[in-house]
Amino acid sequence: MGCAASKSSTATVDYYRPPPSSFAVFDINAIDEPWVKAEQRQQENQEKPTHVPAVILEKLNALEAAPHSWDEVSKALEDFKPAINKPQAPTSPPKPAEQLTENQPPKSLTFHTIEELDAKLSSKPDANELGKTESMEKEKKTTITELKKNSEPRVSAQPVASKLKDNIFIVKDREEREKEGRMANYDKIMTRRDPLSEFPEICPPGGNNTVVIYTTSLRGVRRTFEDCNKVRGLLEVQRVVFDERDVSLHGEFLSELRELLGDEASVPRVFVKGRYLGGAEAVSELNETGKLGKILSLGRLERGVGRLACGGCGGARFVPCVECGGSCKVAAVSTGDKWERCGKCNENGLIHCPTCL
Repeated sequence: MGCAASKSSTATVDYYRPPPSSFAVFDINAIDEPWVKAEQRQQENQEKPTHVPAVILEKLNALEAAPHSWDEVSKALEDFKPAINKPQAPTSPPKPAEQLTENQPPKSLTFHTIEELDAKLSSKPDANELGKTESMEKEKKTTITELKKNSEPRVSAQPVASKLKDNIFIVKDREEREKEGRMANYDKIMTRRDPLSEFPEICPPGGNNTVVIYTTSLRGVRRTFEDCNKVRGLLEVQRVVFDERDVSLHGEFLSELRELLGDEASVPRVFVKGRYLGGAEAVSELNETGKLGKILSLGRLERGVGRLACGGCGGARFVPCVECGGSCKVAAVSTGDKWERCGKCNENGLIHCPTCL
């Protein structure tokens, strides 16, 4: 169906023509097969020129077995050695003095006879000539000295060290060495001397050779309780044995502290071998600077856990009284109806731990 024009247009279309993308876009003749390359290499190797003479090549090709070493090659080419090593031409003898060329100029002589030579040698220079030569030499010396002065670099007017030991670099080096020596001697002196000599001498009872701290276990004031725990922890980290005196457990400890410090009788307070270190702030500052460890190590204090390992009190240093059971009251001996104050315990009904004391 359709018109004739449409049929004629469809008849001219070539349905069997491949698309343009299927055509080869490269030159097949530009491909080099491996066998073609091998033939080209053989031709190039054959066409390489040789620098060996043809006579020697014919001699080597005529041999039955090909030489492998240089000695074998030299033996095979012994016939050619005289031809290669040409004899040296004999050196011509030196020509006599008579056969010199005529172009050479004759030697000029300043005298003709021996008598004239003797006369010249025996003659002395005049006094005027000597004066002229001396003056010329003096002028030359003066000019040379002036040139030297001008050529020398000008030095600024600064004080120059007259001796080597006065050199500024040597002086600075000497001062630094002396300073280092003084610092080393100072460190030695500091290590030898008692580190506790800087602190005031305030010794609590029985604290000549140990560490004594006054603390409290009551939590009435939070900051005071935390400071006591902080000081106790610093000493425990240093692994030193200390005598903790809790003022809340025993009233005599508080009276001791008041006698030692007066108005400053607050806790915590630290004493080391009869020297007063201070409160929580002073001890923490010593610990941050590293002086606390040096003081405890150079003080030769007892190391270990101390009373904290006690199985009776566990480091509290006090236990309930056995007589009154911690009530501070006992029955009177005369009359059983009345009660008396227990004389063995303190105000809190506690006694010193018999195990750790």
